[in-house]
Amino acid sequence: MMHVRKLAPVPSTVSILTYHHIAAHDTAYPYDPGVADASPAQFRRQMEMLARYGTPIGIDELARALEGAPLPKNPVMVTFDDGYRSCHDVALPILRAVGMRAAFFVATGYLNERKMYWWERIALALSSARKAIAKLTYPRPLEIEARNPKSHRVLTDLIKNTPQLDVPRFLDELCAGLGVDWSPEVEAMHADNLIMSWDQVRALSRAGMDVESHTRWHRVLKTLTDAELREELAGSKAELETQLGRPVRAVAYPVGRRIAHVSRLRDAVVAAGYKLGVTNASGATRIWPTPLAGMIPTDRFDICRLSTDRSMSDAMYFMQIAVPRLAYIGRHDL
Repeated sequence: MMHVRKLAPVPSTVSILTYHHIAAHDTAYPYDPGVADASPAQFRRQMEMLARYGTPIGIDELARALEGAPLPKNPVMVTFDDGYRSCHDVALPILRAVGMRAAFFVATGYLNERKMYWWERIALALSSARKAIAKLTYPRPLEIEARNPKSHRVLTDLIKNTPQLDVPRFLDELCAGLGVDWSPEVEAMHADNLIMSWDQVRALSRAGMDVESHTRWHRVLKTLTDAELREELAGSKAELETQLGRPVRAVAYPVGRRIAHVSRLRDAVVAAGYKLGVTNASGATRIWPTPLAGMIPTDRFDICRLSTDRSMSDAMYFMQIAVPRLAYIGRHDL
């Protein structure tokens, strides 16, 4: 039995960490405070420990490993979703200082048009409301209390789960209902505060970081028509390749929901030309070095990640890497 165990192939475990935004918020912060996964000090400690005890890998190494190539000892991967400005201003200097790499999945529509992420516009509308209650009519009658802490979740869940929703129309009605003044100029000002520019995204790429797709407008894929899927998936890939001058291989699904089991969505991802698809399903990714009879190989369009959160202690952060079954399940799924 011991001889058989020695001969049996052992899977490699890749810990892929998910971040969105690095910030230390005070009580006056007008945007969504739940999106920040670490303060700058926390992030530096985490990256220093990963650099000391792990071996950073990127998208190319992960893709090759899924095709049978060996992985280094203790492989770890750091990822960022969305495209927050803190990726460039805060995370990049820390990553370079400690010798770490990261993959940044960016939603290209917001970079192009300088608009606010829809969840951030909701947070800003609620925090700056001049009316206590908004009476919405689209896509269904709904009363929203500006000071109710549950309102943000109610509104973001509506966007995530409503098929073919006209998101700009919905957000415009919300702002009007709450008495919030809104214009393209106001939106661009807030977007510049929060979201990277293309120059900053290109700086990430020049620094040796992976820059990949998070679709165009961060729409939940299952809510879209086939034509909308093509625009979100192929459109984002084409925009990134034009801006960066290199192939884009991977997509992180908006809100991180698994889609590999839904043939319509999986087919759309493949048709758009992606080689990898990343979820927010909690856990480490196990990759077998050689195929085994009866063994289901790792699905390249269903890559799992480990969530991070500002409330996590350093001990908990590293415990979930060492023991992925104890992984933290994050509050947000953006």
